Parts: sequence; C-alpha cells; structure tokens
Amino acid sequence: MTTNEQVLNSLPPVYFPNEINIVKKLFLPVSKVSNNFNCLSGYFSSKAISELAEPLSVLFKNPLAKGRFVISPNLSDEDKEALIKAYENEESIFDFLVGKDEITREALVTSTLEAIGYLIKKNRLDIRIALMKEGMMHAKIWLFSTTEGEVAIHGSGNATKSGLMTNFEQLVFSREWESKSNKTIIDSYQDRFNTFWDGRRDDSYTLKLNDKTISKILMSTKTDVSEEEFPNLLNKLTKHLENKTVSQRLTIPEWLNFRDGDYKHQGEAIDAWIEQGYKGTLEIATGGGKTLTSLVCASIAFESEEAGILVIAVPNKPLIKQWAEDVRNFSLRPVDTEGIGTKGIVRVIRRTIKEHEMIPQHSAIVLTHDALKTDEVKSVLSKYKNKIMLIGDEAHNLGSASFVDNPPGFIELRLALSATPERQYDPEGTLKLFDYFGPVVYEFSLEEAIGNCLVPFKYSAHKVYLNQEESDLWKEYTEKINSLLWSEDKETKKLVEQLQIRRRAISEGAENKNSAFKSEVSTLKSRIHSLAFCTDKSPEQLISVNDILREEGFLFHQITGDETSNKNLMQDVISSYKRGEIEILTSKKVLDEGFNIPPIKTAYFLASSGTVRTWVQRLGRVLRKSDDTGKKIAEIHDFIVFPPENTKEFKSLVSNELKRMQWFMSLAVKDRSLDQAISISNELLAIKELL
Repeated sequence: MTTNEQVLNSLPPVYFPNEINIVKKLFLPVSKVSNNFNCLSGYFSSKAISELAEPLSVLFKNPLAKGRFVISPNLSDEDKEALIKAYENEESIFDFLVGKDEITREALVTSTLEAIGYLIKKNRLDIRIALMKEGMMHAKIWLFSTTEGEVAIHGSGNATKSGLMTNFEQLVFSREWESKSNKTIIDSYQDRFNTFWDGRRDDSYTLKLNDKTISKILMSTKTDVSEEEFPNLLNKLTKHLENKTVSQRLTIPEWLNFRDGDYKHQGEAIDAWIEQGYKGTLEIATGGGKTLTSLVCASIAFESEEAGILVIAVPNKPLIKQWAEDVRNFSLRPVDTEGIGTKGIVRVIRRTIKEHEMIPQHSAIVLTHDALKTDEVKSVLSKYKNKIMLIGDEAHNLGSASFVDNPPGFIELRLALSATPERQYDPEGTLKLFDYFGPVVYEFSLEEAIGNCLVPFKYSAHKVYLNQEESDLWKEYTEKINSLLWSEDKETKKLVEQLQIRRRAISEGAENKNSAFKSEVSTLKSRIHSLAFCTDKSPEQLISVNDILREEGFLFHQITGDETSNKNLMQDVISSYKRGEIEILTSKKVLDEGFNIPPIKTAYFLASSGTVRTWVQRLGRVLRKSDDTGKKIAEIHDFIVFPPENTKEFKSLVSNELKRMQWFMSLAVKDRSLDQAISISNELLAIKELL
C-alpha cells in the first residue's frame, strides 16, 4: 500500500506546465494529502481557481482545510491609489481581485466566483492584497501543509490560467524533509508569506477583504450554493453588516452658523433656493461661502431621503480636492475622482449604486464639468432609483453647448453657483443654463461682501505705455478688425474675435509692465503672502516676472497647469506659501477660479482681461479673510496701459482700461491711497473725450 510520504517522494522536482498536465501530475496528488495551503503570487486570476478546481475541491473536502492568498495584481499607479482609497473607505475591492476586463454580470455569477464567495463566507478561504510602495511583489509560491510536512511549489508560474497551463514556465517541487537546504527554502518562503499576511513589512501595504467586499461577493452568488447553509449565512452576514456599517448621511456640522453674523446671507440664500423648489442659481461673491451654502442646501434636501447621491461638478481637477475636504465636514467620505478617467468614474458610480441597494445611505461624488458632460457618466447616473442632486460650481462654465444642449434632465435637485453666472457675449448659453438650473434666486454682491466676509482693499494704479512695436501692431489689428466688423458672415465673425484676442494680448503683455513691476516689488516692505497674475496669452510675461523676482532675491514659486496637475507638489507649495517660506506666487489663469488661499494680501495684476468675471474672480482670491494671519486689509496693484499717441485706433484700449479702473476704484477703500489712481483715471477720461 502506497503511503502519503511515498506519493510525495515520488513526485519529480521540476515541471514545465506547457508540456504536461500540471494539475493532474502535481497539484492533485499534493492536495490529496494536504490540510492547508498558502499562496504568494504577483499575479492573480479567478481562472486559476477554476483550473485548479479538482485539486482544491479535494483539499476542501476536509472541513478543517483552509487556504490563504497574498496577491499583488499588476496594477497601474492610478489603480493602486484607487484600491488603497477603496480599502480605507471600507468600499468593495472585489473588482480589483478578478481584473477589470472580467467585471461583467456573467463573470460575477460563474461557479468559480460562487465557490470563492462560499469559501470566504465559511472562513475557509481568505485573500489579502500586497501593494508595494515601490515596484511590485513578483513572487510565485504555493506552500502546502501535508500530512508528512511542508512542501512548496515555486518558480515562474503565476496564479493565472496561462501561468499554470499555457506559457512556457518552470515549476520546482520542494519537500522540507528532503534536505537541509529545502527546509531553509520553505521556511524562508513561509516567513515572507507571514510578514506580508500580517502587514509587518515597511515596503508594502497589506489590505484585508472587508465587509463591503464580502457583501458584494454575497450579492453575486446564487441562493442554491447551499440550500441548508445559505439562509443562516445571509442572516448572519446581514446582522454583521448592520452592526459594523454606519450608514453615511449628509449632516450639517454643529460649528457652522449660517443664520447670523457675517455669513447670515448664507441662510437667506438657502431659504430662497428651497422656496424655488430645490432649484436655482446662487450669485454669491467669491469668498462669500458658496461651497458651505450649497452643502447645507444638499443636507436639507436629503434630510428626509434614506438614500441619495450628491454630484458636485467643478471646472478643473485641483478643485476636486478642495470640495472633497469641505464635504468631509458634512460627515460624508466623498468619492474623489481626481486622476480617474471616465471608465473609472463610471465604475465608481456603478459600485456606489450597488452599495446603496444593500445599505441605503448618502454619497457624494466630486468630478469635473468635462466628466459630467460625457454620455457614459450621465447614462450610469440615470440608472439610480433614488434622488440625485447636482451642484454646479462656477456654473457659468457649464453654459457651453456641450452641456446645456444635452443636460442630465433626470436629476431633480439642481443648484448652480457662480459669482458671475451670466455668460458674457453668450445670452443664449446663459438662458439655457438658467432653464436647466433655475434662475438666480439670491444675490450677494462684492459690494455687500467687502467689509463683512471679505476684507477691504487699497487700490494702487501704475501707468505704463505701449512701446513702438506694440503700438504699430495694435494699429494693424485695429484696422483689420474695423474692416471686418460689419460683416454678418460667421467665419468672418470668428476671425474678428481672434484678432480682438490677439490685440488684447498686446496690452495684457505690454513689455513696460515688467519694469514697472520691478520698481514696485523692489520697495515692498512685507514680502510674504504676495501674488502676481500674468497673462495667459503668452509665456513671456511670466518668465520675465520670475526673472525679476529671482534678481530681487524673492522666494517665489510659479503655479501653472504643470504644477496643478501634480497634487502633491501643489499641496507642498501652498503649505509653504501659507507658512511664509514662499513669499510670492506667480500665476496665469489657473488661479482664477476656486482656489482658496486666504493669506494672500498683496496682489499685482499685470494682466487683466476685459471681462468683469475675471476681475471678480481675481479680486476674490485676494480679499478672503485669514484667521491664521489676522489679515485686516489687502492691496491691489493694477498696471494701466496708455497709448503712446492719442489717435482713434486706441479708443478701445483707453475705454477698457478706464472701465476696469473705475470698477476697482468703486470698491476700494476711499482714502489718500486712491489719489494716484484718481489722477490716472482722469488722464484716461481726458484722452477718451479726445478720441
């Protein structure tokens, strides 16, 4: 009679899976005499379990037999981050176990997954994920505890179907009793497995399967897996989930006072939106607390709803993080979609909807305007059966045809936020935007905000002239514009718009602004918490400003799209700036919308566009209250461009510069600091009357 030891000793030491049936020749005989197994694998596929169904079913016939996997899927950095976030938020990580390509309804109900789910529920199979901080875990080791001792199957074959069956791989079979070196090998393998399993390694994270993962597996299984056991398992798991999972709900924080004091306008805005039937636009000045106001609106709207999804659409990716931080103050862990593509966002929304079916709750998803516009995102959201609320931040940007011509009409609760909701030169887009979100139901202007929730400011104007080259180019563009201005042809109108933008770029980037800027910053007494806005129409001005600051010995950092695309860098820069370690920030258009850096107290507007919206947004960056620094007043330096000669070609230049000056002067502190601006304004007014 052949003993177990004889069976194990008769197995060859080396195998090539593509040449023989590795299941029959190796895994099956080992499983027949084993009690438990541990697998450490850099790749994992549920198809490997399917291929090993026969030996594993033999092993699991023993009611005490158990199996453990430590896997490290070959994930991108984006997937790693999403997986860690899912685990930290106690969200399901099941999708990551079986691979994105296999996440289909059919795959979720296959017998293999039912078996995995059943074994996990019976506590006979456990899976943990190892994510290396650098590189990846690339081991391929199976450890079996047999009746005769420990054995190992190791080599180049991964825990995948191709790794075990198809590829040209090599596997080695080692028995600890065969030699001292074999025992050393197996002991070292077991030790490494345990350090991963217990999360005792500094070079990696170990993630456990959590409640929501198990619940997702439970939902994907059929009730006939075990007619006798399944009802008990279901009741036990449901009770466990009820005890351990706290249903998330949007909750207004106790510290937030939106009825009295400097921010009582927030309560008035909330009431106006509710009276309008939970739709409408709030026109609240930058710094007036639009974000918190909208989240209170959402909390009230969802108060009687057992389940609901809050969708927050923002104009750019860096604002996702800021909104997510505010949402956390309302007792929700938001879904932060920064760095996630459309397919990933769809997957997150689908998973959220599935979780709501199991555990009714409130969820918040923060995404960009561009993501909201996609058919894929709108389609998956439309499948949600409960209430959805949409907050459109800086909603004027959503007035473009790509949104208003096909908006998500299935969303009932709608709130638009903007300091300047009307789209300049686009009345049709403005009308469609109001048709969708609802009209402006409450206004809180800059005039009302300054001195209350915004600090007052001093306005200093500095006179500069176009140089001869800039003057000649301005005239050239003006002549071309005037010759085309009366045409009704669409293509001609587009050409006129392009010429006007090019002409505007001349005044925004006027070379003489550089020397005027240098003169001002060189005498700046308090350097910290300063900001310089440069034109976005060419890179030269920003480069020159940076060179000037370098020459003057400033500690500065620029913020452009390159910086904002790196969230860790942005966090470091802003933190250093707030501490005063970086004295001045230089930027183009990227800081116009949404960025909240309250310590800014001195701003240089080297380039100002002709739109009031830009003035409002940039002024709002500077006037925010700062409890950390105790800021009482801010200072704006504006660079006013004059023509070198008073001829009719420069009429628009003079008019635009005068209009901007008068707007800032109307809001500024009325004291002697305004004298120079008044003098320059009077000069422009006199020139305008001549032209």
